[in-house]
Amino acid sequence: MAKKEITIKVPEKVKIVAINFSPRKDGVTAEMMKECLSWAESYGYVESEILHAADYNFYPCKGSACMKCFGFKAPADAKQPQCYEHPEDGVNVLMPKTLEADGLLISFPLHNGGVPSTLRIFQEKDHQISSPLAFTKWAGARRYTALGVICQGMGFYTGQEFAYEQVARWGDVFMVSANPTADAPAPQSSGHGGKFSTIDGGLPFFDKNSYKKEVTISAPPVFGSKNQRTLKNLGRWLAAGAMFMRLSRDAFKAAELFAPTMQPYTEYNIKPDPGSYVDKLMKDGKVQYVSREELLARRDAEG
Repeated sequence: MAKKEITIKVPEKVKIVAINFSPRKDGVTAEMMKECLSWAESYGYVESEILHAADYNFYPCKGSACMKCFGFKAPADAKQPQCYEHPEDGVNVLMPKTLEADGLLISFPLHNGGVPSTLRIFQEKDHQISSPLAFTKWAGARRYTALGVICQGMGFYTGQEFAYEQVARWGDVFMVSANPTADAPAPQSSGHGGKFSTIDGGLPFFDKNSYKKEVTISAPPVFGSKNQRTLKNLGRWLAAGAMFMRLSRDAFKAAELFAPTMQPYTEYNIKPDPGSYVDKLMKDGKVQYVSREELLARRDAEG
């Protein structure tokens, strides 16, 4: 096959959006996030923006009792993903911000062995971006975004693994791990991920510096050292991942290559609301309405 030469412009900066899902804006989670971002920015090609969930109000998702953000109800001309039930919900600020990013950093403390309620609400309402089955025009939009996760708890096994996986698997994203590097080798905090413990901090557990090597009370200061080594590696791999995804997207576009068209259904047995996204697809001939009766008749005909 003949080679195809392309020219792409290398961006001066890629953007990482960091969201702190701790109820404290100046606690240990926020401090870890800032240290991680400082290592990302040390490469010179990253700019970051920090958002705090504590600045916003969140309302539980009603799921199938609402469905206003699903494609058969959500307006086709909507400018951004949002919660239509609660226009003042914090997700209406956070979700559009994530679409601007080349990289995401999600940071949170463990609450009762799992993710904080604000993060869970964000995940549930974010399905319109992260889940293709939502059938919205944003579905699957993050599959070319790098994601790093900071999950911190006060014990050895207080749920970090479970909570970390719950965030790492919630969306179709490019997951970045804190892999060992030449100047920050293993061992790290809990394998190669972003799972941390402040159990060995000499200061009160809730002090923002309790994760650091300098306040670790054991000798040698294993926990603090591992925590900071992991933050260093996570930040730098997230920077590289964000640039990698940006360059890949630009090169793919410049080469005029084609990827699959994201569309979960070509037939739909729900009549969409007039003016909705699925209604538009039906009018464009991309989706066909099929009644439940017809589906059952097909089943019986096929035996």
